[in-house]
Amino acid sequence: MVNWKSVVNAGSTSINNLLIQHFQDLKFTSEEFVLFVNLKMFQELGIKFPSTAQLTHNTGFSAAQIYQLTQSLIDKKLIKIQSQTSENHKFQDYYDLSPVYEALQNLQESSKPAQKDDAAQTIFQKIEVEFGRPLSPIERQTIQEWLTQDNYSPEIINLALKEAVLNQVYSLKYIDRILINWEKQHITTAAQLQNNKSHYGGN
Repeated sequence: MVNWKSVVNAGSTSINNLLIQHFQDLKFTSEEFVLFVNLKMFQELGIKFPSTAQLTHNTGFSAAQIYQLTQSLIDKKLIKIQSQTSENHKFQDYYDLSPVYEALQNLQESSKPAQKDDAAQTIFQKIEVEFGRPLSPIERQTIQEWLTQDNYSPEIINLALKEAVLNQVYSLKYIDRILINWEKQHITTAAQLQNNKSHYGGN
């Protein structure tokens, strides 16, 4: 029976949570991801270019599969095989895993506009409900600019809308003045707004 301490002492491999969540978005197949995790494990153990035998032993894949999967990862620009000069001036190959993190960063960047579009649609709907009328194209553009140019969060825009409704002023210009005023006071969250109101004796 294997001693549990030997299992614990075997260590662990650090895999980025975003990578686990989005490996399919990066076009990894399940087999390719298993291979990548093994490459990462060997890298953390100081083995930068594990042999095919080591990889087949760990993954259960055949040597032919290892070659095929490795080439596929290279073709997808998720890994590279690089060379470096060792201390005895010999060239040594190693697996460069950094491209996958660059791809992950690009994926995150590309998702931001879509996230802001979703946020804008939600804000459009809330304002239209509170104002009791459809928003004009210019008003929609103003809200988009709050998100993309002024970088106001959906939370702070919704709070400004709530403030306008409480004051019975159904105008984007009024909401804009509220946002500018809060920005000058460095108010960006509900908690900060509440603290500010408490400090100045507001409700």
